[in-house]
Amino acid sequence: MVHMVQTFRERWTRFWFKPVGPLNLGLCRVLFFGAFFLFYLPQDFRAWAEVSDSFWMPIDLFQILHVPVLSGGLLAAFQGVWKVSLALSSLGLFTRASTVTSFVLGVYLLGIPNNFGKTHHFDALVVIIFGIMALSHCGDGCSLDQLIRQARQRNTLSVQQPRISGEYTWPVRAVWVMFALIFFAAGLSKLRHSGLEWILSDNMAIMLIQHHYHTANADPLVSWGLRLAQHIWLTKLMAAATVAFEVGYPLALFSRRARWVIVPSVFFMQVGILVLMGPTFTQFLICNLFWIPWDRLSLRFAEGVDKLVLRKRLVSRNEPTKQGR
Repeated sequence: MVHMVQTFRERWTRFWFKPVGPLNLGLCRVLFFGAFFLFYLPQDFRAWAEVSDSFWMPIDLFQILHVPVLSGGLLAAFQGVWKVSLALSSLGLFTRASTVTSFVLGVYLLGIPNNFGKTHHFDALVVIIFGIMALSHCGDGCSLDQLIRQARQRNTLSVQQPRISGEYTWPVRAVWVMFALIFFAAGLSKLRHSGLEWILSDNMAIMLIQHHYHTANADPLVSWGLRLAQHIWLTKLMAAATVAFEVGYPLALFSRRARWVIVPSVFFMQVGILVLMGPTFTQFLICNLFWIPWDRLSLRFAEGVDKLVLRKRLVSRNEPTKQGR
């Protein structure tokens, strides 16, 4: 029993704090904040200042802290600072301050639309990841801050090698856990409130038809859903797969084989919902980048470039010999 507890503790600690370099977390930061800078750049939050107070139904956070909707001018200033902080976070300049600013202002700006009678699920994960990155050492790799530190170290003749630490593991794992909790809760909710009827009934077929009548935030991209709804056995299979992947999502945390199946399947499931039903999951799709081992991919890419350069050098050396012959 003691051995089992010790083994579990070691595996649990390794899951969260496996010593790695800063490269993967740094690349996740670059891509995550860069993608959301481009995503939110055209959005203007000033319109929320013009919504009538009669529609104001604050969520718990805004109600407890008595947070109001600011004037259009202040919202313009806030969103300007926020978007700049997203860009700086991606570049890794003043990383700690920029990521904290992205989180604090993101909580407010992205939280405002949830206070008018409908709580949205699109941006919640994004805000949580903002918080995770603000608490992490994500600026230690692939950042302008890192280049500045290295330049200063060269001037003082004390260049330090990148350290290996579990500090670069837990932020990525925390994002994984959030994905697992969200999808597991979604699958469990289906089974809790509807039971197996969510799968065995005509529920999926009805939803495929229903979303062609402007019931979501966007319309389906194609009309294939209407054709699929005519094949009840196929819609039941789709419903079963949906629940299975959602309830089984936590397996992706600990099993590499399950990860290769579940994570891409749920990703394309959300793409399928977008295509067949209309609801958009752009933010969720972007956040999936934390599942990709960017450090390994960058290493393989660098190795491939080195091999290509070496081949070109060998070819260039052999050409004079052939010409001489």
